[in-house]
Amino acid sequence: MNDEAISPGALQALLLGNSELALLDVREARWFCNAHLNLARLAPLSTLELQVGALVPRRTTELVLYDDTDAQQGPAARAAALLERLGYTRVRRLAGGLDAWRTQGLPLIDGYATLVKAFGDLARLHYGTPTLSLAEFERRRRAGQPTTLIDARPREEYDFLSIDGARNYPGTELALRALPEGKPDHVWAVNCFSRTRGIIGATTLRLLGGANAVFLEDGVMAWGLRGGAVAQNARPVDDIPAEAPELLRALADRLIARHGLPVIDAEGLARLSADEDRSLYLFDLRPSPPSPAHPSVCRVAGGQLLMHFENLVGTRHARIVLVDEPHRLRAAVTAFWLAQLNQAEVFVLSGELPLLPAPASAQAADDADSDPGLAPEALARWIERGNVELVDVGPSLDYEKRHLLGARFLLPASLAPLEPVLASGRAVVFSSPDGAAARLAARDAKKRWPASAFAWLAGGTEAWAAEGRPVEAAYAPHQLLTPFDDDWGSVMRVFGPRRDEVWAAYLAWERGLAQRAIADPAVRFRFFDGVLGAHAALASGS
Repeated sequence: MNDEAISPGALQALLLGNSELALLDVREARWFCNAHLNLARLAPLSTLELQVGALVPRRTTELVLYDDTDAQQGPAARAAALLERLGYTRVRRLAGGLDAWRTQGLPLIDGYATLVKAFGDLARLHYGTPTLSLAEFERRRRAGQPTTLIDARPREEYDFLSIDGARNYPGTELALRALPEGKPDHVWAVNCFSRTRGIIGATTLRLLGGANAVFLEDGVMAWGLRGGAVAQNARPVDDIPAEAPELLRALADRLIARHGLPVIDAEGLARLSADEDRSLYLFDLRPSPPSPAHPSVCRVAGGQLLMHFENLVGTRHARIVLVDEPHRLRAAVTAFWLAQLNQAEVFVLSGELPLLPAPASAQAADDADSDPGLAPEALARWIERGNVELVDVGPSLDYEKRHLLGARFLLPASLAPLEPVLASGRAVVFSSPDGAAARLAARDAKKRWPASAFAWLAGGTEAWAAEGRPVEAAYAPHQLLTPFDDDWGSVMRVFGPRRDEVWAAYLAWERGLAQRAIADPAVRFRFFDGVLGAHAALASGS
């Protein structure tokens, strides 16, 4: 039965078990980051309908929702009603919400992507990954000692801000290159913006035996705090050739064999796909898959699946299949780390992805499906006539980057703030980056105010800007119908005189995160033993 309550104690017992469970925090990101359950996934009500089909693909999954207090018309109650409409059949709410959980003294954590960040620091300790201090890094550079700096973040993050002179090979991509034979003291220093991807990147290189890799301590943030030279929109040198596919395949096979990483073929994948009692997530890890995207597959290139795991896999103890032919080294490395994160059953696919039945959509049919939206040209005519109010319902980060001229901002978890806008008597047109959120907002507004006129911009701001139509980044306070409560507090959004204080506080928080996370008995990482002692044997074929 949907929408039953579950007590804090009963939920903790579920989290200590091994059955599938999707625990969703349906508050906005600002409040999630103040405090949340360690194993919860952020699924705010404002984006839940768009997000949940990929986050929790099986509609018979056991779901538990919570907000602050579990009020009768609160976010959890409204989310439960939405999920029931979308066809989810086993939805419960945490009785009393987060307040009840806290009152019973059960574990909480603050921050964003905390599970993976805690895991990264514990992996560093477990595998003894060497850390290169910034002072030593500077000394090596001054002394002319061979030191290659690698930024392991995706290109868009590297472009935002990077250490001057850093090359850019995201995630597992450096492991696919033929690292040149250097001098015995050549150091490959791997960094990210702070810690996790730098740690995982350096440890992976050492694991595969390709380099004397070290973690550059606290990355771009610490370098900036130290006053080191940073660059925006840098163009990194790409002078490391790709390794031969047969050598990559050999490394992958040895890594898989040594750690017993499960491998399945097309027939095995078909069996998993047909199992209606277990959830299945398919991820293609290749930057450029050779065939069109399969409807069942999520593409996560650049070795970023581990870092974004909490945003992509909503069901604990589900099954994950990784695709990375022809050499499958990305898949092997990713499976190695995900197995130790211990949140899912992970498989590497042998061979190309077969055709599978298209997944059932988690979006219920509604009357918005017949509304094609306004083309940019049509909206431009409405604007010229001056009879339209523009409301952007996309993420605040995108609104800060660009929005239609004069557009207001609204988080669509509640449409109540539209009341003063409707008083003008003009039609309201919703926009969002790709139009998906705008379409839903128009549908819901029509149901709430049937006497008012609503429309949405087809193709969203992307289509509008692609036609060369004007956008802006600036906004005035009166344009914010709701605060930026979807801002999870990214330090990359902090500029000016507050930056150094915020960055220093963040690094202190991240260094202390791991011990806080594993104080929760439901957080159970599982590290392999003796890996780094064998990396040379792996590389040499022993």
